[in-house]
Amino acid sequence: MLFLGAFGLSGVESALKLVGLIILCAIIIAASYFTTRFVGKKQQNMSGGSNFRSIDVYRLGQNKYLQIIQAGKRYFLIAVSKDSVETIAELSEDDIVNFPSDKKVSFKEIMAKVVPEKKKSEEETDTENKNSE
Repeated sequence: MLFLGAFGLSGVESALKLVGLIILCAIIIAASYFTTRFVGKKQQNMSGGSNFRSIDVYRLGQNKYLQIIQAGKRYFLIAVSKDSVETIAELSEDDIVNFPSDKKVSFKEIMAKVVPEKKKSEEETDTENKNSE
């Protein structure tokens, strides 16, 4: 309180300023969350009707990538660098391994797969520890 008193603020005034700053911070975080969701949906809608789709990207080095792209019903392997884009080969659908599905997976589904596996491994470790004693 002595430190705050040096600026001419009482304890109640500084507590109110702190509460105001916390509320302002919460408003900024909420605004950024909703803005991010809005922009993401807008971009998804814009690319939804596109004939182009990036299937896979492999980084070779700084500013150098190999990409498998879909243009309509055809697939291409392209090399992308800082100054150029070159077509390396046209691929068939059979050439692509681990083809991405259009099915959207929610974060909750992914976590449901991970969490039970973690619990099972913890139970197995506890069982092994009890057996070794």
